[in-house]
Amino acid sequence: MENKRELICRVLCKKEKCYSDLYVCDGKLNSRCKQLGKSFIHNMNEGQVDYVTSQLRQNTFLKACPGSGKTEVLAIKIAYEREQWKLNNQGFAVLTFTNSAEKEINHRLDCYLNSKLAYPHYMGTFTSWLHGYIANPFLHKLMKYEGDERGDKSIRLIESSCTSDFLNAYSSDYGYRELGNIKAHEFFRDFKTDSYQYCGTRSRQGKEILQSLIQQDDWRELDLAKTKMKFWKSGFALYEDIEYMSNLLFEKYPEIPEMIAKRFPILFVDECQDLSYVQLELLATLCEKGCKIHLIGDLNQAIYGFRNIEPDDTKEFSENHCFDIKLLTENYRSCQPIVGVSEYVVNGRDEIVGRNFGKAEFPLIAILYSKGKENLAINKFHEYVLENNLSVAESRIIVRNNNLKNRLIGLKNSNQSSNNLESIAQIVYLLNKENQASDFKMLFDMLAKSIQRIFFKTSEHLNSQFFYRPKEIESKNWKRMLFKIRNVLQEAEQLNDFSVTWTEWKKVLNKLMTENINVLPELSECTYNIGIIRKGNKDKIVEQTLFNEGESDLSYPIETIHGCKGMSLDAVLFLSSYQAGNDEHSGGYWKQWFNRADIGEENRLAYVAFSRARYLLALGIPKPKSFSETDRKILEDAGFKIVESRS
Repeated sequence: MENKRELICRVLCKKEKCYSDLYVCDGKLNSRCKQLGKSFIHNMNEGQVDYVTSQLRQNTFLKACPGSGKTEVLAIKIAYEREQWKLNNQGFAVLTFTNSAEKEINHRLDCYLNSKLAYPHYMGTFTSWLHGYIANPFLHKLMKYEGDERGDKSIRLIESSCTSDFLNAYSSDYGYRELGNIKAHEFFRDFKTDSYQYCGTRSRQGKEILQSLIQQDDWRELDLAKTKMKFWKSGFALYEDIEYMSNLLFEKYPEIPEMIAKRFPILFVDECQDLSYVQLELLATLCEKGCKIHLIGDLNQAIYGFRNIEPDDTKEFSENHCFDIKLLTENYRSCQPIVGVSEYVVNGRDEIVGRNFGKAEFPLIAILYSKGKENLAINKFHEYVLENNLSVAESRIIVRNNNLKNRLIGLKNSNQSSNNLESIAQIVYLLNKENQASDFKMLFDMLAKSIQRIFFKTSEHLNSQFFYRPKEIESKNWKRMLFKIRNVLQEAEQLNDFSVTWTEWKKVLNKLMTENINVLPELSECTYNIGIIRKGNKDKIVEQTLFNEGESDLSYPIETIHGCKGMSLDAVLFLSSYQAGNDEHSGGYWKQWFNRADIGEENRLAYVAFSRARYLLALGIPKPKSFSETDRKILEDAGFKIVESRS
């Protein structure tokens, strides 16, 4: 092992020996060591060193437990390989699944390369890489897209939730019961099942309705194919369309994956548990063409079942392609009781060691609360945070989905269709409660989508990644305008008065739109439509229809499980729903987390939420009349101290 550390030192520090005295060492990365307070080489454990020095041209699966420092290790590995890379026109691609993950890896790389990862290498999201090197250069061959007026054949991505009028031109010839005439962006062809799947928002039963109608009437396949081809020929596509067609492209034109495999003979895929079946099929083809792949992740953190992402697909892929398995089993984030219960809920077989010393007397707490009294559980959690000298700023409330989150921050949940007036009212409400929203981006997304719908409903626009920007407005102007509108809405005192009727509130909003928003340079030529008041609401009070009464004054931001991935927090309060609900596999109810007889996504959701905590993990457990001694034993067997929240 010492020889491997010396090898890292020679490659990255340009020295034969790693000195323990940082003020004697004059190695290339001495500044990074001083940041860490010790040599970065000696800061790594044996598993980390083993991966950094592992064979690059070997399919490798780095299974990394939560808190194992995988991002840091991946950055060191990339720097280590970049320093030894000899090819000028071939490179490796480092692929992530979110912009924030890409940013974090780039930040770490700056510490070890003192520069960005540049040509011939690539750093970015899987989607961006797929679009840049496969979709935009080649998919026009299948889409029969001839390009825009300048001959540009780049694909324009549309989201399934888009409601803009320009998409009316891409509707099916025939109706599909309550789904009506389906638009091309409301369905896609699933590569795994080779069947059409509904992804629109007109009905929660849309998927079942569409499948039933296709089974009943064979001719609908042709109707949908015709609708989709018209969409494609105009240069539009869903994310799902891009991945589906890329696989067809690889099958029809085998020289294309050969070329991609030569351009990128090595692929690093971070958070590999988020790979879908169709993405794995693309990687399998590249493997067959000679590409070597490094998967980095934790299959126990696969929590995107609603996207048909199954960890067994990734496991099967790694087995079929003879991946060398490397393990990171030391958790530097959490204390051992939190590590233990995280492994417990997924029947973990690896012996994960918690390297963080505990600060809380009782690291595992189950807080029982009465229905609708989540604020009491939150108050009890707050007491434990303060008692154990933990950071309030570094603590969070985690919930399964947005329904509970909205209730906690004072928004009523609605199954009704979207309404521009109500969206603006919610935005104004949340602008004054930003410390309770999960993050700034969520609120900015809501604002961008609303302004696009109000002023540019008939215009072609970009997707959420670009904040729904209309094509006719430059990016910097669109963002600047949204910030101005945000400030206008936040500072309008009359608009913040929700004790009036919807009719009165709409008049105030109309006046504000005319005098303060429609006069902005980007909007001065636009006509706007803020929409109609929902039927039956004209004389109702705004706050009574949109907001909950008596919501608690929260000291903690609220995250969904999907939003908290990657976080390290002093303390976590994970709130259970009151019951399992209609979907027995929703993962929001606490008993689902501890059902170890059949490990599924509900267990993995708990694993992700549990493993965010460093020192204190509290569960908010609703206590119905049926709460029994057996229920109590389930929690106690998992190591939780049970306390009651009282008013």
